[in-house]
Amino acid sequence: MATKTCPSCQEEVPTAAPRCKHCFHDFTEAPPKKSGGPVALLGMLAVMALIAAGVFWLKGQRPGAESVMVDAETSSITFVTKYKDRTETDRVSFSEVANVEYAIGGSSQYEIAVVTLSGERWVLESSESKPLNGQAEHYAAVIDKPLVEKNEVRGFGDLGSGGK
Repeated sequence: MATKTCPSCQEEVPTAAPRCKHCFHDFTEAPPKKSGGPVALLGMLAVMALIAAGVFWLKGQRPGAESVMVDAETSSITFVTKYKDRTETDRVSFSEVANVEYAIGGSSQYEIAVVTLSGERWVLESSESKPLNGQAEHYAAVIDKPLVEKNEVRGFGDLGSGGK
C-alpha cells in the first residue's frame, strides 16, 4: 500500500485517504498561498522610500533659524529666516509701521509684533513663559510708534454657550 506523509503531524497515511487518521488534516484543501514574495517586498521598500523623501523635503522647508534686528540707525526692522538651502530677508521701514502690538495669550503666551499700515503683522519676539512688556515698551520707543496691548487670554465665560 502506497503512503504519504501528513504535512501537519509527519505521520504516514494511505495515499487515497482524504484526511489524516492521526491529526485529521484535510488533504483536499488547497495549501495556503504565500502572499507577495519579492514583488510585495519591493513595493513596501518603495513606499518607505517615498515617505522618507517626503519627511526630508518637509524638514528642509522648515526654518532653521530666525532673527530680527531693529536698527534705529537705518530706521528699519530686518527679519532673517535661514533654511537649509537658502536665506530669506525682509525689511520693514519704521515709516511703514502703524503700531507695536503686545499680545498676551493666543498662539504664544507673550508676543511682540509690529503692525504695518497695510495690516501686515510681523513678530519681533515671543515667549511661552516670560512676560515681555518691558521689551514691548522699548521697541515702541525705538520705533517711535504707539504700543497697543491685546489680551487674548480666554476665560471660562469666553468659551461660548456650550453646544449651540
